[in-house]
Amino acid sequence: MNSNDVTAPYKTLPRILSFSGVTILYWAIQQVSMQGYLTHAVALPASISFPVVMLFEHKVWEFLFGMLVIAVLSRGHLWSYGINSMDVRFSMRMLVRFYAVALVFVTGMVLIPLLRGDALPIIFSHLAPSTMGAWILLQWMASPIADSILFFGVFQTVLCKYWPETFVIRSLRIPVGGLYAAMAFVVGRVRVPIFGGDMLEYVIAAGVGLFCAWMYDRTRSLLTPMLAIAFVYGMPFIIRFAWALM
Repeated sequence: MNSNDVTAPYKTLPRILSFSGVTILYWAIQQVSMQGYLTHAVALPASISFPVVMLFEHKVWEFLFGMLVIAVLSRGHLWSYGINSMDVRFSMRMLVRFYAVALVFVTGMVLIPLLRGDALPIIFSHLAPSTMGAWILLQWMASPIADSILFFGVFQTVLCKYWPETFVIRSLRIPVGGLYAAMAFVVGRVRVPIFGGDMLEYVIAAGVGLFCAWMYDRTRSLLTPMLAIAFVYGMPFIIRFAWALM
């Protein structure tokens, strides 16, 4: 009997359990955030729109669940799940290149239509200044931190332990666990139509997710994923809100 036949079940079961575990975790976050516990417990200004409040609550629960899982699995060694600043030089070098490409893309997708006289998307129209500020804080701070911790710090770290295979495109190497984490990021990220149609949102989220998965695998730090997500999804809000106030 081939030894691979004997060990196969012992490899398959942990893979199934790890994949099921991250799926159940995300399902639990969705269920808890839908209850609106924080929204009802904290008195917020009535001028802030309800959608941004609910989305903010969802990110809070992502952060809390993610940090709890990291604290338990790492036994207090948070650095092993990306809470660190390792390989900063490489991270900053790649981040500058990412920003250069993203700036051209964001400018083309957001600023050029405005200069041509196109109307603002509905979610950007007739917003109170308090709601504008809430959206900016959400996209620049809460969302990048929560998404990076959950999808890459937790999901990618856990999945890569049991899915060690690597997907290679030329010189780009992304672990299979990272691909799964990027797919989860796409599902969780496409909730606000920032750039346009649904298909476009999926494509953009896939690109950002793959970059974050690759950088996390390369540096073992969540610093670059956080900053990359903040820029791509925060800059359109800055541009459009500034335009609306002009």
